[in-house]
Amino acid sequence: MDRGPDSPKPRARWGTRLGFVLAASGSAVGLGNIWKFPYITGEYGGGAFVLVYLGCILLIGLPLMYSELIIGRRGGKDVLGALRALTRHRGPGGRILSVLTGTLAVGSGFFILSYYSVVAGWAIHFLVVSLGITSRSPDGAEATFLALVGSSALSVLWHSVFMLLVIGVVARGVHEGIEFLCSRLMPALVGILLLLLVYVGLTGGLALSVEFLFRPDFSKLSGEAILEALGHAFFTLSLGMGAMVTYGSYLKRDTYVVRDGVTVAVLDTVIALLAGMVIFSVVFAAGMEPGAGPGLVFVTLPDLFLDMPGGTLFGVAFFFLLLFAAWSSGLSLLEVVVAYFVDEHGFSRTAASWLFGALIWGLGLGSAVSGDFMDFFDNLTTRYMLPLGGLIIAVIAGWLLRPADREAGFLSLGDAGTPLARAWTLIIRFVTPILVLVVLLAKMGILDRLGFLRTGG
Repeated sequence: MDRGPDSPKPRARWGTRLGFVLAASGSAVGLGNIWKFPYITGEYGGGAFVLVYLGCILLIGLPLMYSELIIGRRGGKDVLGALRALTRHRGPGGRILSVLTGTLAVGSGFFILSYYSVVAGWAIHFLVVSLGITSRSPDGAEATFLALVGSSALSVLWHSVFMLLVIGVVARGVHEGIEFLCSRLMPALVGILLLLLVYVGLTGGLALSVEFLFRPDFSKLSGEAILEALGHAFFTLSLGMGAMVTYGSYLKRDTYVVRDGVTVAVLDTVIALLAGMVIFSVVFAAGMEPGAGPGLVFVTLPDLFLDMPGGTLFGVAFFFLLLFAAWSSGLSLLEVVVAYFVDEHGFSRTAASWLFGALIWGLGLGSAVSGDFMDFFDNLTTRYMLPLGGLIIAVIAGWLLRPADREAGFLSLGDAGTPLARAWTLIIRFVTPILVLVVLLAKMGILDRLGFLRTGG
């Protein structure tokens, strides 16, 4: 460990580059990859949507990923402390933006984990059902799911179990807790995905799935689909909530920030595509249409698993996959909150983890018993807090950082570093903020009210 700027204590560090890449990938790879990406791809026509999504990753995801990582690395503290350290020379304006962004990030981590934990708890419940520990409804997966969300006791139970899993790891620290677990979870997650891919390749549906995902049909591409691709490219990499700033603050040097950031984005995208290939193979093999919507994972797939040869084992593996993805993301959400109170207010890691984890658990009880409560915090964070935080981070990275801080990660790239730094600067100053602003306006419903990109469906 060494000391970050203005830090009175030795600062935790990642043990290895691989450990950081796996932890950061774990933060990015969450329920959005296994749950949301497949169903929105199904709703918006497959290959053309995927192609637009990949373009959005290049214009939003990668520029913001680097911005957050380099701010964390150069600032050497939690999201608020890192921003404040790097914008101090900008006077009151820099301080105000730092406080605003830091507050949005910590608040986002707090609020998102409170309801994310409830959804992750659903995955635990379906894993337990798949293992035969508890029985499924004789009326099928939809009835099983409705019974789960209609039971406050069950929702609270699994929400509590998930929060204990997250708090217990974060309390152990960056290296011995988060890095240790993610170094095992992520290879296991990828391994399960590959095994499932081999399985669906043998049982049918894979060829149709690959064609659906990778053969663009631009006649199915709508303005609404483009907005969805923009939004998902932003949210899938855990941007706007300070997770990558916090993880970047534990890096030992600037040298590999660009390469590791690209690696994380590539892993996140590959895992989403692999998950889509597996899920749509099951759907097509059953002769169903891909646009099953948000109920795809918890309502449609469990019933399809039962009709597959070896479907029980497939279901167990799938819900382990879902749980691993949720767990690794949950760690980064709590870590944003814990790092803030450790760095800014002198809490011990153990105390901050258990105290604020307990408060998040308490807030999550509302989402466990009320869908309206969950919807409120989901809308608050995804429509307002995250896009606004991402927009301000783009502005700070592009306009307020000193050139030495802004371009530090490109120096190790040799002759290619200078032109890449210039290209990144242009994108983060002029392209990314506009696209994130579009996401913000779309999430707020302003574009729809103005009649822009309005489509049916």
